[in-house]
Amino acid sequence: MLIAIAILGIGLLILIHEFGHFITAKAFGMRAEKFYIGFPPAAVKKQVGETEYGIGFIPLGGYVKISGMTREEDLPEDVVPRAYYSKPVWQRIIVISAGAAMNLLLAAVLFFAFYWHGVPEYQPTTSISQVQADSGAQQAGVQAGDKLLAINGVSSDDAKALRNELRSHPGQTVTLLIERDGQQMTLQANVGVNESTGEGLLGVLFDAQLVGNHSLPVTEAAVDALSDVKFITGEVFIAIKNLFISQQSRQELSSPIGIVAISSQTIDLGWGVYLRVLGFISLQLAIFNLLPLLPLDGGHVLFNIIEKIKGSPIKREVFERVSVVGLMLFGMLFLFGLVNDIQRLLGPGFQIQP
Repeated sequence: MLIAIAILGIGLLILIHEFGHFITAKAFGMRAEKFYIGFPPAAVKKQVGETEYGIGFIPLGGYVKISGMTREEDLPEDVVPRAYYSKPVWQRIIVISAGAAMNLLLAAVLFFAFYWHGVPEYQPTTSISQVQADSGAQQAGVQAGDKLLAINGVSSDDAKALRNELRSHPGQTVTLLIERDGQQMTLQANVGVNESTGEGLLGVLFDAQLVGNHSLPVTEAAVDALSDVKFITGEVFIAIKNLFISQQSRQELSSPIGIVAISSQTIDLGWGVYLRVLGFISLQLAIFNLLPLLPLDGGHVLFNIIEKIKGSPIKREVFERVSVVGLMLFGMLFLFGLVNDIQRLLGPGFQIQP
């Protein structure tokens, strides 16, 4: 059920994106022949006026067919004045950019809903949700699901107090009292050292429980939503740059499989959190689509600008060759993400923290 909701959520982002292209094309008098969720062939379709609306068999994107996207199209004479290529460059750029603009607007709205609905407040527990590989905790035999009761005889129900106790023993061996399946046991663990702070590091993540929600006033929610858009946009551009220079960044890349899996898990953390994650995906979709590479929207914008500068259309052969380069690049990124997701499915799975 959660997977289905996540897929529907991502489908909404695609619908909003394609609707941006569709509504601006209509506003400038262009003929929109088809408006699909997913890619053709159609599973369901219906003709309304001059536009065919449908749901495609391939649920990996969206599709709007605007007459005259290429000059080689054979169009009826009465349609030629309404063709995409017959319109001024500035109108074409607006139509192409409108999809990303709608995703950007939707992201801001979803961030606002998150803050206005109520920011979840979590309190860490002493239950261990994750054990880092090759850490002192893993070597000692600590497992996810264990409950940490005491360190060197210092017991507490406060995860913060236990964390502080661990931090005070860098490079030392400590005695852990844990509870597993209702049974208590002691383990000897070597505490590592955090290189940046010099504090002790055991290598565990504590679980957290929801204790309430903090709703912000409308004005504060709006300000925080816009701040999120600004901050996340900067982080996405940094992430894009790191894909080409950092192996770790490539290992963190996900395919649509991972995106659906992670977003479905956030629903368990509350609808507010899910809306925020959906907003993050929508913002990413807007930014990636505006990259100046064909066949992305940004590539079409760039070619329209070049056409305006040179005063004549770009040859179809050039357009196609540049598109092939872009398709190869994004095909490689998709394969990287797919391999990463398969490794996650075969290994620890898609784990998220509150």
